[in-house]
Amino acid sequence: MRSTVYILGILLGLNCLVLTAMAQPSSSPRTIFIDSEGNEITNNEFVDIRIANPHYKDQTLMRSLEDGTVEFRLQKIPQEGMTAPVFSVRDLAGESITASALGGKVLVLNFWFIGCAACRAEMQHLNRLKDKFEGDERLEFIAMTADPASSVKSFLERNEFTYRQVADAQQALDSFTFSGYPRNIVISKTGEIVYWRTTVKAWYKFESVIRDELAK
Repeated sequence: MRSTVYILGILLGLNCLVLTAMAQPSSSPRTIFIDSEGNEITNNEFVDIRIANPHYKDQTLMRSLEDGTVEFRLQKIPQEGMTAPVFSVRDLAGESITASALGGKVLVLNFWFIGCAACRAEMQHLNRLKDKFEGDERLEFIAMTADPASSVKSFLERNEFTYRQVADAQQALDSFTFSGYPRNIVISKTGEIVYWRTTVKAWYKFESVIRDELAK
């Protein structure tokens, strides 16, 4: 389901929630955000994790600590730690891309479609992210869309998106069982999903996950 509008609505709501929580006098208790492993994270990371699965019921826990601090504790993203689906596709140049051929590499995937405004808005950021790893053969940046190849080629003539492009990829996309575009995923060298997001606000976290996986 192409729930981009729904995601944007959630983002606006979350931003209002965060701003409300943070808009306190300097003498007031602070608000903190905690991930599922107990680490304190930034507002942007909080938003990214909370909307990683917009079709799931929100299970964020909120409590007030003894000193008055308001704590938001996030639940684990269930896809992270799971084995990634096996897929086989061809890029726009006609070259085969298979999970077996990419084994041992870190994979950075983006799922998008031409009519998705949020997808188009983040492409410049994705290009910059990819540029930081230029020439590193230990990883692959791959973008998949269900849109037909002819439409994708026409779009790319007018819009720069430097990931390796795969069109007509509905079957591969369906194997990941997700809701909401865009979708950004990092798969480890051993084939596990280690990063699962829709839109991205915390680009520093996205980059750090890739670097951590390359270092393993």
